[in-house]
Amino acid sequence: MLTTAIVSSILAFSASALAAPLSERQTTLSPWQVTGVGVFTPSGRPESYPWSTITVNASDPNELNLGTGPDGSPVTVPAGGQALNCQAKWLTGTSPTGHSWPCDPTGQGYWVLELLPGTSGFSTTNFDVKLTRVADRLYQGSQFKKTYQGQGHFEVGDNLAGTCGGSGVCSWGLKADHNPFPIQQAQI
Repeated sequence: MLTTAIVSSILAFSASALAAPLSERQTTLSPWQVTGVGVFTPSGRPESYPWSTITVNASDPNELNLGTGPDGSPVTVPAGGQALNCQAKWLTGTSPTGHSWPCDPTGQGYWVLELLPGTSGFSTTNFDVKLTRVADRLYQGSQFKKTYQGQGHFEVGDNLAGTCGGSGVCSWGLKADHNPFPIQQAQI
C-alpha cells in the first residue's frame, strides 16, 4: 500500500515535470526566416519607369496550433508557411508608409507586408519591414484563426548591399552573410 502511494506520487510528479517544458516549447516560436529582400529605385528621369519597389520573401518554420477542434483534436497549420513576393510598389516621390500590401496567396491563411521608417525616417536604403501572418483554417465546420506579426530593420551597409548606376537606378538586396535574416514574431 505504501509502495502504491509512492509510485503514484512519483508518476504524478514526473508527469507535471515533463508537461512544463512541452507547454513552453509550444508557446516559443522560432523566428521567421527572411530569404530575400530586393529594392529597386528608378532613375527619376523624365519618361522613365516611375515605380519604386521593395520585395520580401520569408518562411515560417513553426507548426502553429490554432486551438482544439470540436472533436477534441488539435487544429494546426503545418510548418513551412511562406510569404512569397510580398511587394510594396509606389510612385517615386511619394511615401510607401501607411499602406499594406498582400503577399502571394497561400493555403491556410495569408501574409501582409508593411514598410515603416528606419532609424532616420523612411528611405529605400534604411527602412523597417513589418510582416503579418494570419493563420486561418476551417476544421469540422469551425473557423480557427490566429494572427502573428514581426518586424525587422534593413539598411544598406548593414544587411543590404547593391549598386546605383550612373543613370540613378539603384538596386539593393539582402547580403549573403545575412541570408536568412531572422525576424522574431509574436501572436497579436
